[in-house]
Amino acid sequence: GGTTYRAEDHIKFLFTGNVNKKLNFGTTLDYIYAVGEYNNQSVMRFSGSLFGTYNGKHYTSTGILSTNNLSNFENGGTVDSTQINPLAVATKDIATRLLGYSNYKESQIFYNQQYSVGFEKEVRVNEDSVRMEYVPVTRFAHTIKFDDVRKRYFEPTADSIFYKNTYFPRKFTNDSSALQTLTNTFSISLVEEFNKYMPFGLTAFVENEIQKYTFNRDTLLGNMYQSTTKIGGVLSKQRGTSFKYNVLGELGLVGYKAGNFNLAGNMGGFFKLWKDSIILVANGFVRSDNPSYFLQHYESNHFKWNKNFADIYKTHVGGTFSLPKRLFSMNISVENITKYIYFNSNALPTQFSGNIQVLAANFKQDFHVGKFGLENNVVYQVSSQPAILPLPNLTLYHNLYYDDLWFKVLSMQIGVNVRYHSAYYAPSYMPATGQFYSQSKILIGNYPLMNAYLNFHLKRTRFFLEYYHVNHLFMKGAYYSMPDYPLDPTIMKMGVSWNFYD
Repeated sequence: GGTTYRAEDHIKFLFTGNVNKKLNFGTTLDYIYAVGEYNNQSVMRFSGSLFGTYNGKHYTSTGILSTNNLSNFENGGTVDSTQINPLAVATKDIATRLLGYSNYKESQIFYNQQYSVGFEKEVRVNEDSVRMEYVPVTRFAHTIKFDDVRKRYFEPTADSIFYKNTYFPRKFTNDSSALQTLTNTFSISLVEEFNKYMPFGLTAFVENEIQKYTFNRDTLLGNMYQSTTKIGGVLSKQRGTSFKYNVLGELGLVGYKAGNFNLAGNMGGFFKLWKDSIILVANGFVRSDNPSYFLQHYESNHFKWNKNFADIYKTHVGGTFSLPKRLFSMNISVENITKYIYFNSNALPTQFSGNIQVLAANFKQDFHVGKFGLENNVVYQVSSQPAILPLPNLTLYHNLYYDDLWFKVLSMQIGVNVRYHSAYYAPSYMPATGQFYSQSKILIGNYPLMNAYLNFHLKRTRFFLEYYHVNHLFMKGAYYSMPDYPLDPTIMKMGVSWNFYD
């Protein structure tokens, strides 16, 4: 139960600049590396982007080039749960089940360009002068997006104990798959200003999507192409505060998603009731989705399947009620899922033939008394088929803190937060596929995670100190995040953030 100091690296960089008022550009870099508390648990994430915008009178554009790379060792979880509580040995001496390695990489090229036509109107600056302001009325837009997503799973020695099946004769495992998607969207929009008596925006669009699936089966490389074209429209009103709405309709016309549809909308606004301000928002959608190719067809060293799943149908209705002045909000939603696809106890995809209903209620209430604050978030949810779609019935988050300004320049915050969820049969994790699957043997939860922290902010510099899982010092319990994967024991964390701009 002693305190552990573990080295972790997190470097984040953001640079922005502008050539003139019309042209802006920038770049981001984010690097995270953590050794982990248990064997074969280290993880590394690197992401970066180049972006730019151009804002002309008639022509505007936005371009982004980004990459996101996540690499981590796969240990399959711990072997003996009795070593966890109480902590009988050092975490690095606790045996794990597997030695594997996963890599996920996502790259994206995005470019959106718009050309608008409109009119000039006079805007009075003062009693003696006016200025002309350009008001766009119609926008013609084109968006091109290319996504390249890749996954690799490697074992230096093919494991035949952790996995039930090993299909290829090689001594090692080297599975890989990739999905490349090219999307072109063309749209015409009438902005809200085009009708001063009944202001609303109207957009019509057509979108084409081409997908290439690549999978490496031992020494065999396979490719599969699919394409689809859909049309849609958006009716919206976003200007003002009293009442806003947005309605989207989409229909697949040609290709493997032909017949798929999506009808979604939300509406709400800001209202006054005596001295209180009220925000009411209602939302909902009805849609059908064709299951993805890899969800239906997959081959690797330890898993393979060939399915012909039906479309998935979802219906959702929800609403939010909030009182901003009283720091209170409530969100309630109901969702029905037909033909839900999940991974069964053998970690293979299966389609449930019936319906699943999910009821969720989210309550937030904060309090401020002097320099003290208390944040509260309570979530209650129920699944009609917990064996297929398991959910914790109750989830809690509370944060108690003291906030003050020292010497008129140093912001200080000290506090403690706690997270908790009721026990449920949380899904297990399958390293070879990176998917979660159903299990009914181990209950996860009914254990709080408490952290004590200290934050300082001085001009452009922020410093934090956190005592993670502080309740492990005095509390016993099965502190697992999912089956066979325990939370970290008590750890001291610290960090510094320094902005090189004003």
